[in-house]
Amino acid sequence: MASCTLVTAILLVLLTTVAVIVAFTTPHWLNYKFVGRSEGLWLQCGTTDWGNCDWFFSQEYTSKMVHAVWFKAVQGLFTCAVFSSLLSLMVALFSLCCGCDCCNPHQAAGAFANLTFLLLAVAMCVFGAKAHLELDAEINPDYPICFGWSFWLGVGATVLSLVSTVLYFCVSRTEDVVV
Repeated sequence: MASCTLVTAILLVLLTTVAVIVAFTTPHWLNYKFVGRSEGLWLQCGTTDWGNCDWFFSQEYTSKMVHAVWFKAVQGLFTCAVFSSLLSLMVALFSLCCGCDCCNPHQAAGAFANLTFLLLAVAMCVFGAKAHLELDAEINPDYPICFGWSFWLGVGATVLSLVSTVLYFCVSRTEDVVV
């Protein structure tokens, strides 16, 4: 039977993976209040007309961030975080059915969760700092440019991945074996 710590770690990895994928794909990282537009990592949309969206790779994409090196770095880091969180989830689910005493998949799951945390932490810090310095983005939603819910979901995913990392390393230190 799996311990409570292990089940909690697996649930946190699942929540982290879902949060990372949702934050990665939604266009609400920055909200432009007076223009009526929101931008994400891969698309920008009008806040009132969801049919009016432009993808990052289309000719109509007119974001100020599209040519910024820091924005491309955040896209790359977040893409790697998506794959790392998926790998962490797959190893975590594998650990539920691994009954051998010679292997400990919890360390691998913890390592991928830790990699996810590091990638997300760097991506969120770079995006937050550069959006504030170069675009005057603020936390307060009353400002013309503010951080949207997708950005904050990414911050939450970062915290969840840190907690799941700690829990996985606690499980692997106690050599909790699933039987």
